[in-house]
Amino acid sequence: MTDKVYTPQVVKDAPFPQEGEVDFGVSQSKGKDIYTPQTTKDQSFPTKRIAVELISNVLNTKSKKILGEFELVDQGAFRVGKYVDGSSGEIAITPNGITAKDSNGETTFGLDGTTGSAVFKGTVQAGTLIGGAVSVGDGDILIDGAKKRMIFYENDIPVIVIGNA
Repeated sequence: MTDKVYTPQVVKDAPFPQEGEVDFGVSQSKGKDIYTPQTTKDQSFPTKRIAVELISNVLNTKSKKILGEFELVDQGAFRVGKYVDGSSGEIAITPNGITAKDSNGETTFGLDGTTGSAVFKGTVQAGTLIGGAVSVGDGDILIDGAKKRMIFYENDIPVIVIGNA
């Protein structure tokens, strides 16, 4: 019996489909058959400025202070605290106004950014109050500063008028 002789199969190099020849940027140097790679100029990476500027100019994370102005988008808001029934309330600042909710879920104050209306559950104190007309209680008493009069109503009928009629 003769021994079997195995020879390696030769596979020719073939480029990947749709791939042209690769140009390695080889340039010929000094002598014959001596090649050196092309050199490229040093290129520095761009400076990371966006995050550094944002944090240093408007938000100080070390002192935990806001140093600049932020603008809320239509859906944006700040919420201080988190409402938990019977435990804690919250304050919400949105493009439409400001509201506060106590731990019972009741709104304690609201400032409507669209209409300018304000609602307060508790006592409002001021050194000076300037208003055109002030409605007291259920609207049964009207103090009209512009016309300098007070009107007391009963069943929507004025029963007492103090001042100019």
